[in-house]
Amino acid sequence: MGAISGFYRFGMDTDAAPDGASIFGKLKVFAFDRSAEWADSSVHLGCGIQYNTPESAREELPRLNSGGTLAITADAIIDNRAELLEQFNLKDGSSDVITDSELIIRAYETWGHACPLHLVGDYAFAIWDIGKEELFVARDAMGSRTLYYTCENGYFAFCTVETPLLSLSGEPGELNEKWITDFLAIDGIQHELECEGTVYRGIYQLPPAHYGIVNMKGLVTKRYWEPLKDIKPIVYGSDEEYVEAFNRCFSEAVACRLRSAGETGIFLSGGMDSGSIASVAAPLLADQGKKLYGFTSVPVSGFSGRPSGTAIYNESREVELIGQAYPNIDITYGSFPGKDCLTDADELLRIFEQPYKIFQNMTWYHSFLKMAAGQKCTVMLNGQTGNSTISYGNFGVQLATLYRQGRIAAAAREIYQFSKLVKAPVRKVLKSAIPVVMPYRLSVWKHRRELRTFDRFENMVVKRSLIQKWDVVSGLDRIGANTLISRFPDYGEDRKARTSPLPFAHIGAVETKLSLAHGITIRDPSRDKRVFEFCMAIPPEQFVRNGQDRYLLRRAMKGILPDPIRLNIRTKGQQSADWIYRLAPQWPGVLAEAERALAHGGLDQYVDKDKLKEKLARASRDASENDENLIRSIVITVIFARFIRAFNPTPEVVQ
Repeated sequence: MGAISGFYRFGMDTDAAPDGASIFGKLKVFAFDRSAEWADSSVHLGCGIQYNTPESAREELPRLNSGGTLAITADAIIDNRAELLEQFNLKDGSSDVITDSELIIRAYETWGHACPLHLVGDYAFAIWDIGKEELFVARDAMGSRTLYYTCENGYFAFCTVETPLLSLSGEPGELNEKWITDFLAIDGIQHELECEGTVYRGIYQLPPAHYGIVNMKGLVTKRYWEPLKDIKPIVYGSDEEYVEAFNRCFSEAVACRLRSAGETGIFLSGGMDSGSIASVAAPLLADQGKKLYGFTSVPVSGFSGRPSGTAIYNESREVELIGQAYPNIDITYGSFPGKDCLTDADELLRIFEQPYKIFQNMTWYHSFLKMAAGQKCTVMLNGQTGNSTISYGNFGVQLATLYRQGRIAAAAREIYQFSKLVKAPVRKVLKSAIPVVMPYRLSVWKHRRELRTFDRFENMVVKRSLIQKWDVVSGLDRIGANTLISRFPDYGEDRKARTSPLPFAHIGAVETKLSLAHGITIRDPSRDKRVFEFCMAIPPEQFVRNGQDRYLLRRAMKGILPDPIRLNIRTKGQQSADWIYRLAPQWPGVLAEAERALAHGGLDQYVDKDKLKEKLARASRDASENDENLIRSIVITVIFARFIRAFNPTPEVVQ
């Protein structure tokens, strides 16, 4: 994989090559194993390849198809290779390797614009049809790779990253006030409220599961896969059949992601998602005489925080169990003393090309990528999407579903079985279940006094006038953010949230840019389209049964994942629990930086200065004495201020 770019000038005699070459030239800051360009009078295509799979070393992109009628550039790993090789009657041998771009070209020749429906994997690609004078661009269904574009003034340009697309019109790039408002308004780690927009005005993101057709008339985009409509129910005759089908699907998803040109790594925690992936991947790699390199975050020495409730701050004991079960897993524990959530902020701002809120885990996530690349890993596995797919199973969701369906006896049985599992009195479990099944309107009425004084933006420093201008409240309502009262979904509502393209776009942007920066491709078997479809298609009772959450994966991993992890229902790992402790020595400097940013004036267009002043006045110089929300708010402001300063010392945003 790597990065692609393209420039199409329609309806004009001007040569496309100079502008296209300019875009591609800005991608050369990345370390490519091979790069090339292709152009005709209307179109320029570029591709930088990083060798991550055995087949990628054979790629020559951009290139023409065998008939000379189509030109392709692609950033892609295709996972259903065996199916496509059979479909196209091709033989993949050591002397005649079929590349992933060849499979994409064959798919386009066979199915035309419908070809993405037949491709499984992580990809973004563009195909120029010379005869039709039409450009076709597509992004994979799960949004694992990015494709940004701009379309104006008689041209269409695209790129894997955003900043090469700035200033194409000859005017300085501008920031997108709406995106920034949403970013500053969301009380959580999410960056945006919509898939398409970016922090830069006039630059858009092709959403997951979309393709675009560009010709002299301009751009038309279409969603080619809609999970809620396209996924058909799967019904088997027994529980065993669901487990067997899941294991076939999941094992194939893991195996596909072990096609590595070098070594394979994994972000390994003590939980079920990454643990299950590692437990399936390790034996497959052992058969090849290879290791799986595990990277596990542990708290920094000196941190003495005690977990509250069911949290685990140090998961090394659980990870050791996996290592003992699979000796070819080479585990590295990293605490990264001396690093905090702002240590790499400037570098991460350059990588992400935008302000970001995922700073807590970046202390170790970013550092482990550097370490893995140093150990010659070209693929890095994670289980980022596991909670929505392989380990899905929410007891509260199942309880709400049964209650709203009128299945009161079934709900009562689940409560009773859950109380036995956790060894808690039924009365106590029933009391905690009441808010889950209570109608939302009744919950609102119950909390009516608190709602009168509740401020959805208490933790955020966004300017109030911008909230109203861009109707932020509607967007927050859409995703259920910044609320006082939790809305407990039933299975149908939760399924709708799990199929939203918004989190996929967010994760895809983060992982694509980190992968590109470090030359190591991040891949997630739990986000495989086939796994996703399977988990969305089976009955909800396969995920929760007899009070047991994550019911499917617990059964499927029997004899594979160590039982203390597989059967654990009491505790859950919490990574980066030491982030405030790490930040404490630098905290006075963080406060000073926020004060300088406030005085500089660059934040005036976006930030409520009085609100920020109040927060800074309230903040203790001893980090441990501050509320976590206050610290987060100030850190986000500092990261945002650094982005603004790097973009333009005195930015002007077009309203």
